[in-house]
Amino acid sequence: MQISLFKKVGTYKDKKDGKEKQYTNFYLRCGDSLIPIEPCFFPDKDNDNRDYQYAGRKEVMKAFADTLPDKAVKEKPEEKGEYKPQLQPMPDDDSGIPF
Repeated sequence: MQISLFKKVGTYKDKKDGKEKQYTNFYLRCGDSLIPIEPCFFPDKDNDNRDYQYAGRKEVMKAFADTLPDKAVKEKPEEKGEYKPQLQPMPDDDSGIPF
């Protein structure tokens, strides 16, 4: 089984100041499943609970992630569970290594 990293980039309107901001969500593809992940924030108690490497970890993930394909539109969108990202099955490399 092969694992792939995907990202989804979009914008949202902040409720506090009303400005549009950008977000990036990350997903791991494991077989036919998409698993949401996020980079961790590790506060440093010696430096005012800041994590100076968080932005770097997030940028590395952005650089290596592929863009998540758009959702498939079905004929009856009002039914639950009708949307699923268009992912092609990945060939098994028969290595026996899960990662």
